[in-house]
Amino acid sequence: MPPAPPPLRHSIAAVTTAVAVAAVVVALTVAQAFLYLQDSDVVRRIVDDTLARSEAITRSRKAAIDEAVKPGPTRCSAQDVDALKRITYQSTFISDLGRLSNGTLVCSGVWGTLALALPPPSFARGPTRIWLGDALAGTPYAGTTLMAHGDTFSVSSPSAFVGLDPAGTSTISLTVSDGSKNFVVRHIGPTATGASASRFTVAHSRCSAFNGVCASAESPRRSIWSLQPWTLALILLIGALAGGVLATIYRYVHGVHRQPIQSRLIQAIEAHRIHLVYQPLRRLEGHTLQGFEALSRWRTENGDEISPSVFIPIARQFGISQRLFRYVVARVLQEFGAALRQHAHLYISVNAEPEDMAQECLVRYLTSIVADAGVRTDQIRIEVTEREDLSSPLAKANMAELAERGFKFLIDDFGTGSANFSHLAQSPFSCIKIDGMFVSAITGDSPLKPVLPGMYQIAHALGLAVIIEGIETAEQLELLHQLAPGAIGQGWHLGRPMPLAGAQQLLHAACTRCG
Repeated sequence: MPPAPPPLRHSIAAVTTAVAVAAVVVALTVAQAFLYLQDSDVVRRIVDDTLARSEAITRSRKAAIDEAVKPGPTRCSAQDVDALKRITYQSTFISDLGRLSNGTLVCSGVWGTLALALPPPSFARGPTRIWLGDALAGTPYAGTTLMAHGDTFSVSSPSAFVGLDPAGTSTISLTVSDGSKNFVVRHIGPTATGASASRFTVAHSRCSAFNGVCASAESPRRSIWSLQPWTLALILLIGALAGGVLATIYRYVHGVHRQPIQSRLIQAIEAHRIHLVYQPLRRLEGHTLQGFEALSRWRTENGDEISPSVFIPIARQFGISQRLFRYVVARVLQEFGAALRQHAHLYISVNAEPEDMAQECLVRYLTSIVADAGVRTDQIRIEVTEREDLSSPLAKANMAELAERGFKFLIDDFGTGSANFSHLAQSPFSCIKIDGMFVSAITGDSPLKPVLPGMYQIAHALGLAVIIEGIETAEQLELLHQLAPGAIGQGWHLGRPMPLAGAQQLLHAACTRCG
């Protein structure tokens, strides 16, 4: 008698197990592929941004050199050093300009008289001689790149390539060739805490047809095994339930396509889910409260916080920035209007992109909404972040008319990107906001150490107000009190961003102390 066939439930169990295992494998494979595509896009973007920054530095360096070699005062005289200093501070991504003779650095705009002998240049490209970081050891320019044309040299800023990799896990290299050999101009290693070498990486490289610089980037390739344990457990559980993972991924992907993040941001603005926090602005002398900077925060329907470093670039990329700017101004007046009417000295700063200033009817909108709130125009300060040149004629016209009506404009993140003194002649800025990287430099041996005092002195001579952000320690505050006594300070040491209720309590306490 033949043996009886296995019970049906055994066959069902086997099939269910096979489907579950197959679903898990497919789900993990898809997840790994998705991570790889994301990592590849990140590396390509880093390379593109690096080359764009390199080309901007080349243009800025050429313009500075052309200005410095024009006939003028005797080389390295006091007048010549002052002229070099002025050109340096008006230039983007250039930390110093100077003169050299017979291989010796004679003077510079930042350091004055130098008298430092240089080794032979690392290489030359036509009439330009180039010294790389290692060749500059023992000089104030170690770790940078010095280029000489005739008797004039320029030095790129040590921070020229800062911020190209927000995650801080990539290795970035810039190289040039003299026709026979490649030279590494700048090498930027991972900056994130705990970042280490990985066996599996994603790499990309490309060369610029403009200046001949080649950029390459290499980033760790993320693995599904690096995901949170609960995430892996969830994938395995859903896969074990006979294809649940594939169905979930399908629904998720289609859901994302139906409602991309830019649409969610628009809905968040319309539903008032973008809320504001306020960071105090205090005068360095006496620490008196002058006002607040309004900062946007996005809380989703699920209660998750999406960082401004995520949604602000999205707003800029998808043309939502102007809508967000109007929303923030309206909300500031709604929340802080009563306090502004009561305290005539108080002001609120709001952030804006250059394209926010290029809106039709912007002047009429801002003038009417501020008048309806019963607030003076000079109590609303607009911080324009110039990641690129402010070139729109409409933006310039709007800013000029708004300035005539009493609105105040600040250059945000001054000293980085495109924000420098050259913009003061083009737009009605009355204040500069010095970036926190220069505050960090004043307490160490950074090449950027003399930059902040120099910028403050020039701004003071031009009659510009100065705000210094990124003050995080008592030591920095004490030094800044000596270096920039008339400035206004901002940073965690002077007050962290706080909700509306906290800002109102701080204002009440400040007014009570003042009697």
